[in-house]
Amino acid sequence: MTIHRNHLSDWDKSRPDVLIIGGGIIGTLTALALARDGVRVTVLERGELLRESSWAGAGILSPIYPWKYPDALSHLVNRSLALYPGLVADLEHASGVDPQRRVSGLMIPVFSVAGWERMAGAIPWSERFGWVVERLDAAAARRVEPCLSEQVVGALYWPEVAQIRNPRLARAAAGAARKAGVAFVEQAEVTGMDLSHGQVTAVHSSRGRFSSGRVLLAAGSWSGDLARNLGLDLPVSPVKGQILLIRTAPGTLTRIVKQDQAYLVPRADGRILVGATMEMAGFDRRTTLSALHFLSGALLSIAPSLADAEVERHWMGFRPGTPDGMPYLGAAPQVANLFVAAGHYRNGVVLAPATAEAMACILTGSKPPTDLSAFAVDRPQPEGRDGELGFPGPAAADARA
Repeated sequence: MTIHRNHLSDWDKSRPDVLIIGGGIIGTLTALALARDGVRVTVLERGELLRESSWAGAGILSPIYPWKYPDALSHLVNRSLALYPGLVADLEHASGVDPQRRVSGLMIPVFSVAGWERMAGAIPWSERFGWVVERLDAAAARRVEPCLSEQVVGALYWPEVAQIRNPRLARAAAGAARKAGVAFVEQAEVTGMDLSHGQVTAVHSSRGRFSSGRVLLAAGSWSGDLARNLGLDLPVSPVKGQILLIRTAPGTLTRIVKQDQAYLVPRADGRILVGATMEMAGFDRRTTLSALHFLSGALLSIAPSLADAEVERHWMGFRPGTPDGMPYLGAAPQVANLFVAAGHYRNGVVLAPATAEAMACILTGSKPPTDLSAFAVDRPQPEGRDGELGFPGPAAADARA
């Protein structure tokens, strides 16, 4: 990407108030919130709208192991979950598309005494943040979810955890945003920016040049490279995730099941998502036999009774990973009119409503309802990276859930 300085001619005459770089669920819901507040918004999307990680994920409305994150993430998650029922109803009304949010519960089975030890923080965290949780013995775990392996020794079960259909959420969000007046420009890869007196004065793309008083960088896995070309250190990188889709009779699996190796997400129609690998493979879009082998092996270790399920599809997406697994939310240092909402890693869908609400507040000069100081763009980064929360380490380079 090239930085152009003080090149101010030929701008688009329909200058928006806010220009958003990135048409994923974060950028789209933020644009919707702004537009409904009377702000003129244009969204630039490098490819097809809402077709990267926003489309590819499993739609679990809970972080993976939330008790291992700083409390700030849990506060933001709780705010987001409180917004979700109203958001889904609103999106369906505006777009005619039902995102199919449903409460299915989430279970983490335990297969050894050591497994219980690794889960030690789960119940105290649940009590502090108001999440209903049950500790089940082996018999109770298999009564709740009969598909579980006979090797299970128990489980933790959160009965109120919900899921959503990512592609349907994406279509609903896009439809509502267009209806609210948001302008979307697809196939508009950003190739450069004009800087003058510490501000972005124009954004160059493959679809032309755009200018705006405020710019939001919400480009997912591509955000790090775009920021670095402005001289900003924003360590967001793609973490490739491959997902397997199988088909069974409806009701065969009814709860979301998460284990160290994989997660299983049952849909009402009998389909089950099995995900997901974590691969530091750059922007390699290939689906691989090694990942298929890994995911199917993990599935059979958790629920061997699903061995005869039909394999329907196998795809991948790029999670926007960060060193600590936390997103960057807020004003960018050094560039007065640049803001960032990127790096949501595995939590983009669950955090999307609260992120959109907070960023819309910031971009219109009001105070967000949730403290975002822990998500500051210039916060210190951890030195050690074990891959559990942030970037996966070298041992995870092939495939790991």
